[in-house]
Amino acid sequence: MSLAIKKVFPRFYKFSKNLTNQIPSKASLWDKKTYNFNLRICKMLKLWKSYELKDEADMVYEMYNGGDFIDVGAYSGFYSFLLSTKANDNDNFISCEPDSVIHSELFDNLSVLKKIFNNINYSVITHPINNGKEVAIAHDDWGHPCFQDASQIDEKNKSISKKFRSTTVDNLVSSLSLEPKFIKIDTEGAEFDILEGMQETLKKFKPKIMLEKHPTMLPKNISIEFINKMLIDHKYKPNFINKNDLAIREVWE
Repeated sequence: MSLAIKKVFPRFYKFSKNLTNQIPSKASLWDKKTYNFNLRICKMLKLWKSYELKDEADMVYEMYNGGDFIDVGAYSGFYSFLLSTKANDNDNFISCEPDSVIHSELFDNLSVLKKIFNNINYSVITHPINNGKEVAIAHDDWGHPCFQDASQIDEKNKSISKKFRSTTVDNLVSSLSLEPKFIKIDTEGAEFDILEGMQETLKKFKPKIMLEKHPTMLPKNISIEFINKMLIDHKYKPNFINKNDLAIREVWE
């Protein structure tokens, strides 16, 4: 029945689905305490407590000990839910997400967090984070948006729609007076460029880094070895979490 309604009355289906997702609900976070959220957030948290995502969440929660946090590729903001219970007063949580399709959900989710953890400064950056050069919006075979160096995108494999001038993690840290202790990077193949744009941050603050590497989505002139070397040169070592056909997940410290 729901599929029929979606097909015949798409606007009504979308409205009813959004309304259902706002139903008050409760869920526990990684501190084992129960909080008042909504059904959509509870579904997201349930997903991250299962399968291979749980391994990632558990390790990251264990390794974060408070301090400014930058989420590059924030999507709907799960990492802010994961880490908020361990943050200190006045810590800054910066969610970087250029994909406008998910902005409404991200802002809604963070507004819920702000009411619960009012001691944390939550902010959203919608500008693309990269190496400061021009980036293009491309889409992979699964429809995921990728914001990569426009000069490196293989047009045979990805369709380019728009181009933007990117900023860097170093610029964010400087302009917002951040002292990052933890950075998460999940950017569908733009990992090398983003690390290239945070060399001063690595050198000055040496934050722990949750890095999701996407071997099949990297530009042709970039390899996993290049990414690893950039971090190893800064005396980082990896803690392996897991991998599948699409991604390798590690925490570097």
